[in-house]
Amino acid sequence: MKTKTIRILFLFFFSALLFTCKKNGGDEPVDPVDPPIDNTDSDIRITSKDYIKDLLFVSKNDYQIETSEPATFSSTDPSITITSEGLVKRVTSGEVVAIDVTWTNSGEKSRIYAVGATDNNHVNPFVKFHAAYSDDPYGQYVQGWETLRRLSEANSTFFIVLRHADADNGVDYNLKHDDAGPANWWMSCDSTIARQLNAQGIARAKELGTVFKDLKLPIARVISSEFCRAVTTAELINAGPTIVKDGRLNHPDYLKSGKSVFNGFRDIIKEQPVDNKITLISTHHPINEFNNSGIATFPKVSVFNWTGAYFVKEKSDKTYTYEGAVSWGMFKYWRDKKLGRL
Repeated sequence: MKTKTIRILFLFFFSALLFTCKKNGGDEPVDPVDPPIDNTDSDIRITSKDYIKDLLFVSKNDYQIETSEPATFSSTDPSITITSEGLVKRVTSGEVVAIDVTWTNSGEKSRIYAVGATDNNHVNPFVKFHAAYSDDPYGQYVQGWETLRRLSEANSTFFIVLRHADADNGVDYNLKHDDAGPANWWMSCDSTIARQLNAQGIARAKELGTVFKDLKLPIARVISSEFCRAVTTAELINAGPTIVKDGRLNHPDYLKSGKSVFNGFRDIIKEQPVDNKITLISTHHPINEFNNSGIATFPKVSVFNWTGAYFVKEKSDKTYTYEGAVSWGMFKYWRDKKLGRL
């Protein structure tokens, strides 16, 4: 009887294993299973449904933080205006800010973090250089947050499509003159000829490079627009691989492909290997305009602040999907959270 039972158990185990292998296709890498996003991570006293994996996605002005017990709120970050009752009057789009919470009953203090999950609350100089508005900034930031959390462990080929860092230093030649100007003026790093990174852009690009290294992201390729501000961003990030300049990623005024930036990027995707590594793209805001792309997973536009990014995942059959957007602050916050620096 014991022998018969053992045989039955063996057959059951072998059948289950065979079924799993067939289901996964055998040779197709499978992404690690990531628990569904919820709002029950570390501080269950924050009951807002938008408190997702320790980040509060503030989707509008006059947003009320919900809690399970009385509390008072405050923040010293100039990017947010918040009342002591937890009413967020405004938070700058894409910025991640710390909010201090004091629990009334116990006097205990804690800290939470919020991101401006909107696309219309900006401050100068970004207002002047705003990309196209998103049709769903909240949903794209939430999706990007989930992708970011598993990016370094996912056995998949990804593209980080980055808008160059903050740049309002100077004015592009074509905006000041009617003539063609110096040859290849957009490649110039002279702010009297072409717009360059400002001090915050330089600092954020450097910090983003540190974030990528701290997260151990497997960046195998770096491809940049020919514009100096995009190349400089990639140089300051210093991800490791040699930077390849590609005119198909240029601002539309000076594209080399005759296509839109996004369609040029689609051609670049096809040329890269599917190797479970990451390609970093440094380019300009029009690459976020997916109008009439014909790809169901790509929204009309994506959230795309300076030094912000969106993710594209490429499969073995060379098809690809949009995997959400992240801001510079989200990159930095996830690094600090993951490494226990908060």
